[in-house]
Amino acid sequence: MNILLSTPDAALAAQLEERLREAGHTVGRWTPAEDVARDVVELLVIDGLDDVVAAHDAPCDVLALVDEAELRLFPECPREISDFCVKPVSPGEVVARVAVIAARPPWRERIQQRLLAVAVESAGDLIEITSPDVLVEYVNPAYERVLGVTRDQAIGQTPAHLAASGAQSSELLTEIEEALARGERWTGVLASHTRDGRLVHFESAISAVASPKGELTHRLAVMRDITERLARQEALLEANRALSEARDAAVAASRAKSDFLANMSHELRTPLNAIIGYSEMLLEDFAGDASVAQDLTRIKTAGTHLLSLINDVLDISKIEAEKVELLPDWFEVSDLVEQTAATARPLAQKNANRLSVELAPDLGQIHADRTRLRQVLLNLLSNACKFTKDGEVWIRARRLPDGEGGSIELEVKDTGIGISAEHQIKLFQPFMQADSSTTREFGGTGLGLAISKRLVEKMGGVISLESAPGKGTTMRVRLPVSLEERTSSMPPVSLREPLGEDAPTVLLIDDDPAVRDLFTRQLAKRGFRTRVAATGREGLALAANLRPHAIVLDVKMPGLTGWEVLSALKLSEATSNIPVIMLTVMQQREVGQALGAVDYLMKPIDPTLLTETLRRHTGHEAAHVLVVEDDEPTRELVRRTLEARGLRVTEAEHGQAALDILHEASPDVVVLDLMMPVMDGFTFLHHLRRDPLFGRIPVVVATARTLNDDERAALEHAVQRLIEKNAFSRRDLLDAIGSEIDHLVAAASRRAPST
Repeated sequence: MNILLSTPDAALAAQLEERLREAGHTVGRWTPAEDVARDVVELLVIDGLDDVVAAHDAPCDVLALVDEAELRLFPECPREISDFCVKPVSPGEVVARVAVIAARPPWRERIQQRLLAVAVESAGDLIEITSPDVLVEYVNPAYERVLGVTRDQAIGQTPAHLAASGAQSSELLTEIEEALARGERWTGVLASHTRDGRLVHFESAISAVASPKGELTHRLAVMRDITERLARQEALLEANRALSEARDAAVAASRAKSDFLANMSHELRTPLNAIIGYSEMLLEDFAGDASVAQDLTRIKTAGTHLLSLINDVLDISKIEAEKVELLPDWFEVSDLVEQTAATARPLAQKNANRLSVELAPDLGQIHADRTRLRQVLLNLLSNACKFTKDGEVWIRARRLPDGEGGSIELEVKDTGIGISAEHQIKLFQPFMQADSSTTREFGGTGLGLAISKRLVEKMGGVISLESAPGKGTTMRVRLPVSLEERTSSMPPVSLREPLGEDAPTVLLIDDDPAVRDLFTRQLAKRGFRTRVAATGREGLALAANLRPHAIVLDVKMPGLTGWEVLSALKLSEATSNIPVIMLTVMQQREVGQALGAVDYLMKPIDPTLLTETLRRHTGHEAAHVLVVEDDEPTRELVRRTLEARGLRVTEAEHGQAALDILHEASPDVVVLDLMMPVMDGFTFLHHLRRDPLFGRIPVVVATARTLNDDERAALEHAVQRLIEKNAFSRRDLLDAIGSEIDHLVAAASRRAPST
C-alpha cells in the first residue's frame, strides 16, 4: 500500500474491511501521549464510509463527507476537527487527512468562566439577561445599586424600562422588538423609574442570543446611567439659552443706543447747521451794521460751540463702542493741510497769532480717512491757536522713509502757554484737561485730544507730545502712507483723471508763482486744462501757439504790464478773439473794457467766481446738480453754494420726488441726504442703481446721521463720496460738496466723447 503521509497534519490510511491499518505523522506509529500538540485520532470509525466512497470517483470535499457519513472519535474526549478529507487511492482503500486541535483541559475553561463572571459582577454598567418572553434571569450588582432593587426582586419580573406601562413609548418598544427579530443589536436611550420613584436614563445596547439552531434563547442588555450627564447638558443648554437671551438683549440695547445716537445726531446737527449757516450769511449782508453784526456773531459763536460739543460727545461714544469705521482713499497731503490751515486761520487771527504752513516738496499722497485726519489736524490747530496769544503757530508736513512705503509726519507747533509733565499724562484721557482752571479760562469738553489719539491709532499711526510750561507745545502725528483695510484700495496714483483733449484750455499770465500754482490746481479740479506764463512776453508767445479758450491776465507785472499784453493780444489776428479776463487789485473795469477785456476779477482770486466766469466766457456748459434734502434751510444753503460755483441746481425734498425729477431732467450729479420722509436716501439709492437709464449717475452723500456698519457697507459701492456734516463747519461743508461736484463733473466731461 503506497500511502503519502507528508502533511504536517495527522494522516490516516485505512482499508474498508479493517478498522485501522496504519497511522502516523510522517511514517510510523505514535499515540497522543507522544505529542499532545500534534495529537492524532487513535481510533477513527466512519460508519457508512464505504457507501460514500463508492459513490465518489474523485476526491471528496470534507464538508460533503461530513454531511453524508457519521464521524466518531475515540476515545471519548473533547476534540475539535478543523479539516477532514477522504480520498480513494485503490479499490477498497482510502487516505484520510484529519486536522485536529488538542483538547483543552477543564481547569482552563473554569478559569475563563470565573474571569467572565467577575467582570460582569464588577462592571459599572448595568447588565441584564432576560428570557425570550422578557423576564429577568440575571442582573449584576450595578443594576441593583442604580435601580434600587435586589437580584431576587428583579428575577422573574419584566424590567420596568421594557414594560408596556413603563417610561418608554409603545413605538420605541416595537422598534426594539423589530431590531432583535432581525438579529440586529438595538442601541438608544431608555428611561426607567427607580424603586424610590426617581427617573433615570440609560445609554443602552440590547442584543439577541440565539441557539445553534437560530432560536432566541436570551436577551442581553448593557446599560450605562447617563442621568447626571443629561442633567449637566440640560443645565448647559439652559445657561446657553440665558446667555443667548442676555446677548440678544445687549445687542438690542446697543442697537437702540446706536439708533438713538444716529437719530439725535441728525435731529441736533441739522437745525444747528442751519442756524450757523444763516448767521454767516446774515453777517455778510449786515457787515456794515456793527450792532446787528455783533448779535449775529454771538449767535454764530454759540451755535458753533454747541455743535462742537455735540460732535465730541457723539464721537467719543462711537469710539468707545468701537462703532467708528474708516473710509480710506488716496489724496494729496498738501491739499488737506492747506485746507485745514485755511479753516483754522480765523482762530489764529482771533488771538493775534501768525499761522504758517510748511510743506515738504515730496509729500505726495497718503491712503487714509481724509475726514478723520482733517478732524485730528483741525483739533490740534484749534488747541494751538486757543492756548497761544500774540504768538506763532506752525503746521508742518514731511515724508519719512521709514517702513514699507514710508510714513507722513504732521506737526503742529505753537509758542503758547505749554504744559507741565505732570499734566501731560491727563491730556489724552476723555473729559480731561491739564487742570480745572484750563476749562474755566479756555472752555471745551476735554475730549478733543482723546478722540484724536484714538482716531490716529485706528489709522495705524501714533500721536506724541513735547511741551514745557512757557515754552509752547509740539504735537506730532505719524501715519503710514498706506492704510490696510478690508476693502481693496486703489493704487497710489493721482485721484484726478488726465484731462481729455476736449477740456477747455485756459492760459494764466501772472508773475506770482503762488497764484499760478493755486490757479492750476483749482481749475484742474473743475475740468479745465491750464497753461501758465510768468511774464507778458512768454504769455504772448504761448497764446499765439496754443490758441486757448480763455486767458486770465494779471495787470501788475514786471516788464510788459497786463494792459500792454492785453493790447498786443487784441492787435494780433491769431489772438484777438480769445476772451481775456483781467486780474487786478483795484476797480479798473472801464480800462479793461476799453482795451477789449471781457471781464475782470479782484485779487485774491475766488476760485468759485473764477470758475463761473470762465464757464460763462468759454461756453463750458454748467453742470446740473440734483440736491435731495428734506430740511429746507439746509437745501437752500447747498443750492446757493453750488450756484455760486456756476452749477445749475434742482431741488427735491425726498427720494420719491427726486426719482420723479430724474425722468424730467437727468442731472450730472446728485447730492443726497439719507434721513428723509416718504422715501429715505437708502431706498432712493436702491432704485437709482437698478435703473438702466440713471444707474451710473454719480452720487455725493452729505448726512448728519451717525452711520452704523451695515449702513456704511450699503453705501460703500453705491456712492462716490460720503461727507459727514459733523466733520465740517458750514463753509467747509459746502466747499467740500462743491469740490466733489466739480471733480465729478470734470471727470464726466473728460469721459464724454469729443464732438
